[in-house]
Amino acid sequence: MINPMIDLKVVLIQSDIVWENTEQNLKNFEKKLADVSAQPDLIVLPEMFGTGFTMNVKKCAEKENGKIVSWLKQQAKTKNCVIAGSVLIEDMGKYFNSMFWMKPDGTYDVYKKRHLFRMGNEHKTMSQGTERKIVELNGWRINLQICYDLRFPVWSKNNFKVGNYEY
Repeated sequence: MINPMIDLKVVLIQSDIVWENTEQNLKNFEKKLADVSAQPDLIVLPEMFGTGFTMNVKKCAEKENGKIVSWLKQQAKTKNCVIAGSVLIEDMGKYFNSMFWMKPDGTYDVYKKRHLFRMGNEHKTMSQGTERKIVELNGWRINLQICYDLRFPVWSKNNFKVGNYEY
């Protein structure tokens, strides 16, 4: 049974990105987060907000316990809401554009981008994810996607299973 949906307050944050400069980008986004006066349920940050959309994976990728993910964990706790944003992650010698759905208690879900942006040569440096990730917040079931994934309606299709839609 699906939980009834209640209001979902969402804040979208955009900022100039300093190319491949994690320290400065995290400072910029921390200032933006400090300006959020309402109490949102969810804050959404841009794709690869900590580095910019770089293909320089050897320089910019981090492990799941790296600086950007640790920062997300701290910000979600401070703001007492879910914060979502994608990070360039190295996992067992492969690189992924990974969206983190960071909860205030420090737990998180991860979605690895399925449809890599060929015109940006993303497919030459990163591996694609293979699984959809559906999360729940305030009774809302949300299918996580990153940027170019939106162009693929079959991947985004809401399937009807066991008397309910997936999301």
